[in-house]
Amino acid sequence: MALFNLNKDSPTFLLFAIFTLAIPTIVLSQVANLVTPEFFDGIKNVADPSCAGKSFYTRNAFLNAANSYPEFGSGSADESKREIAAFFAHVTHETG
Repeated sequence: MALFNLNKDSPTFLLFAIFTLAIPTIVLSQVANLVTPEFFDGIKNVADPSCAGKSFYTRNAFLNAANSYPEFGSGSADESKREIAAFFAHVTHETG
């Protein structure tokens, strides 16, 4: 006997699907609120004008990538700020 009835017509399946789809949206919203366009562009604009990736990376691409990792930036506001700051510090260090 299955622990959950995940038949596509079951209420359990519907609740599971709603919950699964809601998590990335919540995380994306929190990360998007912290990584504002001004914040993102402020980091990107520090790069040397000759940087090949300067026009390649966008805030939307970052948010789409972050949405693939629902744990990223999902803690308290302070934890999320520290995690996002550490991420951008690491990326900035590695890319010069």
